[in-house]
Amino acid sequence: MNIVCRKASAGDVEQLDLVMQVIADGPGNLEKMRRQVERIAENEDKYLLVAVDQDENQIVGSLLGVVFEDICGDGSPILLVENVAVLESWQGHGVGRLMFEAIESWGRKKRCHYEMLVSGLGRKGAHKFYQALDFEEVKGFKKYL
Repeated sequence: MNIVCRKASAGDVEQLDLVMQVIADGPGNLEKMRRQVERIAENEDKYLLVAVDQDENQIVGSLLGVVFEDICGDGSPILLVENVAVLESWQGHGVGRLMFEAIESWGRKKRCHYEMLVSGLGRKGAHKFYQALDFEEVKGFKKYL
């Protein structure tokens, strides 16, 4: 296993969509995803990370980190992590931990003073993993549709 974490590019969209299907209801709109990946790559406060098995040249995991401003305390920014997914065949092999180490390193470079994680309420197995990474509790969210 030779996993490397890096920023996603538009050329990753087909494989990235397969990873996102772990947490989505089905395949995404690839052209829209390609445009979004390009926009994210241009924004210095966003990091769409992919974990790549270099032996197979396959994307096996991904997450999105977003840095945003905070008005509390000394005004240091906050890191928000969302869309965490690892292919089922790769879960339990350290990919998620490696991705969090990479995004948290980026967050520290951006001088974030803490990290928030968004995860769907039904993802109980993922929540156990997040607790093992010292995330303290899971909060609900409301969809606007």
